[in-house]
Formats: sequence, C-alpha cells, structure tokens
Amino acid sequence: MLERPTDLQAWLDRAERALHAGQWAQARDLLLSAAQWLPGVAQVHHHLGASHLALGQAQLAVESAKRALALAPAQWQSQLLLGKACKALGHMEAADASFDAALQLQPGQGEAIIAKADLAMNVFGLPLQAITLVQPLLTHAQHVVDAELTTLMASLYDRDTSATALTKRVMQFSARHMRLPQLQLQPLSPRKSAAARPRVGIISPLFCNSPVYFLTIAGWQHVAKGSDIVVFSRGYKSDWASAVFRALSAQWLDVQALSAEALARSIHGQDLDVLYDLGGWMDPVALKALSLKPARAMYKWVGGQSMTTGLENFDGWIGDAWQSPLHLQHLYSEPLVNIPEGYATYTPPPYLPAQTALARRSRTPVVFSNPAKLSRAFLAYLRQTTGPICFVHQQFQYARTRAKVEAALDGSKARAEFVCPSSHRHALEILGGFQTMVDTFPYSSGLTAREAQAMGLQVKVFTGELFCERHSLHLR
Repeated sequence: MLERPTDLQAWLDRAERALHAGQWAQARDLLLSAAQWLPGVAQVHHHLGASHLALGQAQLAVESAKRALALAPAQWQSQLLLGKACKALGHMEAADASFDAALQLQPGQGEAIIAKADLAMNVFGLPLQAITLVQPLLTHAQHVVDAELTTLMASLYDRDTSATALTKRVMQFSARHMRLPQLQLQPLSPRKSAAARPRVGIISPLFCNSPVYFLTIAGWQHVAKGSDIVVFSRGYKSDWASAVFRALSAQWLDVQALSAEALARSIHGQDLDVLYDLGGWMDPVALKALSLKPARAMYKWVGGQSMTTGLENFDGWIGDAWQSPLHLQHLYSEPLVNIPEGYATYTPPPYLPAQTALARRSRTPVVFSNPAKLSRAFLAYLRQTTGPICFVHQQFQYARTRAKVEAALDGSKARAEFVCPSSHRHALEILGGFQTMVDTFPYSSGLTAREAQAMGLQVKVFTGELFCERHSLHLR
C-alpha cells in the first residue's frame, strides 16, 4: 500500500483531472489508493467505478458502485453507474431496475431515460417504447442529440413515415450533430514510396462473432496478402473471431474509450491509404470522428450499414444491385459503389450444421430475428396467417419481449413458440431444423438470411427501399 500523501485533496484533484481528461487507467490507479485511505467516502468509490467501466472492467465497476450506494443510498449517479455496469455484464433486467431506481431518486434524469430507451429498443425489442421514453428529451438541450438519434434508429424498425422522409431526417441530424468543426486535421501528403505496402484501416465495435466477421473476413484475408491492415477496435468483446482479425492485422489499436476528437487524431496519425468503416450507426462517436476524413480515402461497408451516414466525405458506399440499386442514390450521401457479385461474401463458421433432408424438418414457419425487427406491420401480417409460429432469439428470455408478440397474435400464447438459443452454434442448430424462415420487414435479416440459405431453408422475402430493408432480396 502506498504511503498516504500529506495533501490528500491534491491527490483527489489529480484523479478528477484524469477522469475529466479520459485518462482512465491513471484515474483508476489514483482512486484505488484513495479508496484505501478514504473507505467511507462514497464519491471516491463512484469515480473508481466509472474508471473501471471505461476500461471494460464491468464487474469491478459493479462492486464499486454498490459500495458507493451503501455509503450514499440517495446518490442517483451511482445507481446510473450500476445500471451501465450491469448492462455491460449482460444483466439486462438488473440494469433496467437500476435505471428505474436512478429515476426515482432524480425524476426526469436524461441519461437514465436514454439508457432505459436503449434497453427497450436493443434488448427488449420495443422500439416504439424507446421513442415514447425519449420524447420529453427532444426539447432538452443537454440530451436532445441522444433523444433524436434514439428516435431515428427506432424508426428504422417501426415507423409510419416513408424511407425518403426518414433519410431526410437522418441527413439533417448528421449535418447538425455529426461534425467536428472545432478540430482541423492536416491533409495527408502523398505516400513517399509507391512500392510501400498500402495501409488499410478498418474500424468497428464488432471485431468478434458478428456479421462484421461472417460477411467481411474473406475480403480482409484477401486484402492482407498485399496490404498492412490496421485495426481500430471500438468494442470490448473478444472471441475466436477476434483472434482471426488479430492474426490478419499488422497493427491492432484498442480505441474504445477515445472521444471523437481523440479518435480522429489517432486514425490520422496512422497515415492510412484507405479506411473502411464497419461500425456505422452502431458507433456514432466513430462517425463523428470520420467526418474529418482522417484517411486518404474512406468507404462505408458492413456493420451498422442500415442507411446512409449522412456524411459527404466518404468516397463510396459499398453495396450491390440488390441492396442499393443506383436509382436509390438519392437515399445516400455517399456515392454508391456496387459490386457485381454481391456486396458481401458469407463465410460460414466451422460449426455450421450440415443440411438435413427437408422431409425431416419442421413445417412450422420460423422467425429468427432481433425482436426489435418485429414491427407492427410484420406482426399484423403474421396475425393473418394460421397455425403456430416459432420465434427464435436469445432476447425472448424476457417476458416483456414475449408479451409483445403474444398480444399481436390476438393474445394467443398457443400460436407463438419461443426458443432462446444459448449460443450462435445452438441458434444455427435450431434454425437448421425448419423448412421455411419468414423474414421481417421493414428491417430485414442480413446475416441470418444468408445462414438460412446456407442450411437449405426457404426464405419468404419482403423488400423496401433503405439498405436495411433489402438484405434478403438477393435470395429471391
């Protein structure tokens, strides 16, 4: 244990300055010592928890937040921190309860409302509830950006407006909020040696078992033969797919905690010939950084590629004639670059089940999709069909998620069968036992449709105009 400093307040001030500067490791180390010297000060434990969370140490953040609340039960900020840490650990019901507790202590608190709305949309599959939750914040100066972004993203899943109208709103939002006018980067000079291997950057929060892996890894394995790949990792998840990306990379940079400004500088400092954004609207902070065009060329590809970024400095949006036909260029701020063979190549996992004979499969239609994609229109379509329907997704473990479906099917529990796979492998094993998958609309399946096709399922396809509404169109 370090010797207690004579000026403890100066020590705490150093920790707080490190926190405000985003120097999380330094702040954590300072606060770990302070927590030993001042075990009864709630604020020290709260700040320590915030540092742990920023460093991806969610369990330690939970422990610190609980210590802070034990000392100061009325401190709503620690309830908020506890909720964020529980969410990072996948304890979603506990996270929601903590956000509710924060709102009981501080009614109308914007950050807690935004956090609840995120759970409603992305975990419990209730995008319309998310829109309702953030409605009061649309006139709140401090939270209007998050509230408006939540509303726009929820509207991709379920809305009453046209694709053109939603695109206009997104482009206006991007113009107002996804720029960094206060920061200027020096233009990158031409490469000094034409013989040098090209430097290719890729950025995403999902360099793991995700669509970013299954739909792009074949491309990066080809690119890596003649280029140096620089990975900007914006997520904390690490698995077997992450290891494949690491093996391909010439350089791996963990940039999860960087602000948009710091991220733009980090990318710019890597002297990239081209950068591929594989995060899109999953990572608005990265999009804001990319508004400065920190690489010589930039392209938008798989990953949060639901609709246009609204940024004008991308050199292209990688799609194809099914996903983004040229007559829909007006829905994109990026120039459409369509690949004749298809915009993505599906690489199945090593555990993809072998196809079984159709006669041995269930005739019950299966819906295998994020529950947020079960729009009012889609559920109304299902209500007009007859017989049971099997809904497969891990998120159906939540009672409120199942209730949404049961209510839409005339309140009939008999028509809806819910299966919650324990892993991606388990999900594919379940999916391979069906003959037919019914795709969702307006937001359609991307990776799942390709997985279904690979296992021999017939996919009932619907289509719209936005990129995310055309994912399974090539299966027709």
